[in-house]
Amino acid sequence: MNSNEQGMISWMAKHSVAANLLMIVCLLGGFLFMTTIRQEVMPEFSLDKISIRTDYPGASPAEVESGILLVIEDAIGGLDGIDEITSTAKENMGEVIVDVTSGTDIQRLSQDIQREIHRITTFPVDAEESQVTVVVQKRRVLSMVLYGNAPEKILHELAEQFRDELLQDKHITQVELEGIRPF
Repeated sequence: MNSNEQGMISWMAKHSVAANLLMIVCLLGGFLFMTTIRQEVMPEFSLDKISIRTDYPGASPAEVESGILLVIEDAIGGLDGIDEITSTAKENMGEVIVDVTSGTDIQRLSQDIQREIHRITTFPVDAEESQVTVVVQKRRVLSMVLYGNAPEKILHELAEQFRDELLQDKHITQVELEGIRPF
């Protein structure tokens, strides 16, 4: 402890009113700002990873690797902000996971990757367009299944109505519909 800190502590000890006022100001400030802090039970957070998924119907893992994955790796390998690139080839699809170095703007890097992939002209004819997404971790709290002896359109509308009603509750921050076909 230096002499300035010792002097402040001894001054506060001699002036208890000032110390108590400082404590009251800190407590009031804490209570005022406590109401404005957003709270989430299961917050969403980024893992500093970008996923590039490309579907290639009818292709073997070897064809996916040579026709899709190696081409993507070569195209994005020189971009700044990439720490590591990991690829996985499966039947009918391939996925490239890019680990982003800390401090890099992940959204901007995602856009740069998307631009580089759009420049690739050597993809196989049957390959579908690559999907570039920032990997976000979400924890599933509850899953519900809606089914019944009704037309699919009615079930779809009921699911959307139920989602809208759930989102009106201030304690529910996110509701996603999955496994439904578009109209």
